[in-house]
Amino acid sequence: MRKPLTALSPRSRGVSRAAALGAALVIAVSVASPAAAVTPTSFRTADYPSWDDVQAAKANESTAQAEADRIVSLLDGLRDESARLGDEAVRQGAAAGEAKAAFDAQAAVADTISAQATAAASAAASSKRQAGAVIAQMTRTGGVDPTLSLVLSGAADDDLLSKLSAISKLSETSAQDLASATAASNTATALAEQATAAETERQRLSEAADASYETAQSASDAADAAVAEQQANRDRLYQQLAVLKNTTAAVEQAYAQSQEAIAAEEQRRNEASGGEGSTSAPPPDLAADPAGAKAYAQSAIGAYGWGSGEFQCLLQLWTRESSWRVNAYNESSGAYGIPQSLPGSKMASSGDDWRTNAATQINWGLNYIDSRYGSPCGAWAHSEATNWY
Repeated sequence: MRKPLTALSPRSRGVSRAAALGAALVIAVSVASPAAAVTPTSFRTADYPSWDDVQAAKANESTAQAEADRIVSLLDGLRDESARLGDEAVRQGAAAGEAKAAFDAQAAVADTISAQATAAASAAASSKRQAGAVIAQMTRTGGVDPTLSLVLSGAADDDLLSKLSAISKLSETSAQDLASATAASNTATALAEQATAAETERQRLSEAADASYETAQSASDAADAAVAEQQANRDRLYQQLAVLKNTTAAVEQAYAQSQEAIAAEEQRRNEASGGEGSTSAPPPDLAADPAGAKAYAQSAIGAYGWGSGEFQCLLQLWTRESSWRVNAYNESSGAYGIPQSLPGSKMASSGDDWRTNAATQINWGLNYIDSRYGSPCGAWAHSEATNWY
């Protein structure tokens, strides 16, 4: 469990595609090439035992055990594949969110430089017109040197001196205007080049965000397909396993869940404890509703015998961890969700919709806190002391 994540500020084709990610996925500022598309390991229909297979195997103790072992292996495979693809969907979704953040930042830079270049070009044109007007005034004598023209005109001495003084000031002004026009032109040229480079980079990041979106979408689709396959076959497989072992599907499923809990606790003990780790920007909101999540959690803690004091500890704990965001993701550790489950797929024990459902995440988190710390205030005290829980 890690420190809190900061929110993304939710722009060309790349903008709309990346924005669509927020509505389609739950889902880091250099943008890496997108990972290869995720391919699910689909179990062929022929791999699943039929009821005839089960009845035939039940007639013999050894074949019954072999068939039961095969069913357990299939269940484990479905669970593990669903978890793997779910965690991958979370990772790819976070990468897509960061790609969009990089694009948004560059788009703002490109827009700013473009506006500066436009203003500089206008200023350069104005300076050029002003310098041109002064030069035109000086050459109205038909191209003859203005001073020589005055001398040859036979003007009176006082009048000549006055006009020579005016010409001198005019020449000085002309030189200043010409210098200003040159400087403005150079500035406009430099900014135009910067604007072109910024627009090129914006286009590159737009394409990168599109590619990252496609990869994240593929990963999400694969994870959804794995969940669907698991849901379509899990109940029947547990029923078949119960027949082979002369128990009930509920007993077999409860046993499997207890084994998963034991494995998860062993993994937790083996994990390195402590350290904040670095965090990446979370992906765009899917349907993140911190207020709704808090309300649900407040209604759920009563089942554990916890009161308002414990809820205040829970508020502080999960605000630090995730700001109560259903799609909060820590790139450094891989922790995910409101309770920052590590990995996120652990929450599948509370529901197949763990990537998107705040209630599922909260149910898992409350159970984790109860079994690990006894109460939210116990978890909060540990977090205060070690910066993790």
